Amino acid sequence: MTDKNSRNRILEAVKKRVRESDERERVRIIANTIGDRRDRDLVDIMAQIEQDEGWSSALDYLLKAQGQEYSSPMIVSKNETELEELKYRESVFGLLSCSGLEPVPIDTSDLLSELASENSLVDASNALVFKLEDLAVNQIKNNDTLFYDFSENISISQNTIDLLQHIRSKKLKDISLEQDGSNIDINLLWHCEQGRIALANLGIRGNQISSETLSRVLSVIQEPIPRSENQNTSPSSDDEYPSPSNIMYKELLTHIIQQDIEGLGRLASRHALPTLNTLLDESISQYSETQSAAGFNVILQHIRAHVTVRAIDSVIVLEKAAKMTDNRVATMSILAIGNFYHESAASSLVDILCTNKKQEIIDTVTRSIRNVHKRCPETDHVIDIQLSRECMNRGKLLKLQRALLKERGLYY
Repeated sequence: MTDKNSRNRILEAVKKRVRESDERERVRIIANTIGDRRDRDLVDIMAQIEQDEGWSSALDYLLKAQGQEYSSPMIVSKNETELEELKYRESVFGLLSCSGLEPVPIDTSDLLSELASENSLVDASNALVFKLEDLAVNQIKNNDTLFYDFSENISISQNTIDLLQHIRSKKLKDISLEQDGSNIDINLLWHCEQGRIALANLGIRGNQISSETLSRVLSVIQEPIPRSENQNTSPSSDDEYPSPSNIMYKELLTHIIQQDIEGLGRLASRHALPTLNTLLDESISQYSETQSAAGFNVILQHIRAHVTVRAIDSVIVLEKAAKMTDNRVATMSILAIGNFYHESAASSLVDILCTNKKQEIIDTVTRSIRNVHKRCPETDHVIDIQLSRECMNRGKLLKLQRALLKERGLYY
């Protein structure tokens, strides 16, 4: 069975479910899809609604989904979760071929409302890319370059990409850090994209670091940065640095700097991933030494944050945790992976099933594979591939495959 056949099945399920649903349920379907970060499914759903009712109706449902509640994933203690603001924005921008342009200083609802006069999703996407790129260029020229990411958007012109790289490079070269004794103020680095990424990846918290820590940062940035004695007795604050001008991304930056796990969860931006990775790695390392209940609860909090944000690259760090010898950490990580409806999650889970002898792990991973399969038909293809290779639990995987074949109609 091929991935193409799997997508065709889910597309047929989308058509059937959309046509059978009323207005309130359609909004709910869209909210659940965005909450789960099922970007491919969101395209299919919007396309079907547009085909049935027209672009204006599809856009109206999309607008109404903002701030709605969606079904909470496994391991989250509540049944419903309010759709997080930046997760919604990132999903909408991706739907409209504007991924990476999210930091532009314009409200998501206002932006969508301007598209009501367009004739289709394609027309709306084309119009929006041009508008947002112009806004981004103006913002970038004013040294407001944080959180822009054009690496996966082929719609952005090369001139804009070159401009962003040039301004970021110049901004980094112009930085001079203030030193007060053994402390170095790194607020300027946090407000420079190369610095922000390096600091987040290294797990730096706050605005003050030592010379030794700065050396680690500079080894990552690969750019010499001068230092000067601080002439100001008061510490710097974020208010001194207006970038980013988009208030939501300014809030996001503050949460990243402070490693505020609750704040990062409320916004649920994919840009939180480096910080979440660092926090989970650190909490696992500390728990390995203490084995305390408090340490496990911290791990659980960090795993839940990954599931809330639902960035697909979280699967990598969660898979690492899922292969720990500690059953409590392993099972919670496996359950977490079961909330990522993507073939990479299915592949990770099937691999764990085929390489583990512990019955508790086998039962947990089987449950997670079933959950992924509900929203990711590519799971069938992943299982087919694994069955052509060595698998310690081939009989269990074959039994699971037969059970999943009977559940094909349950995608929505």
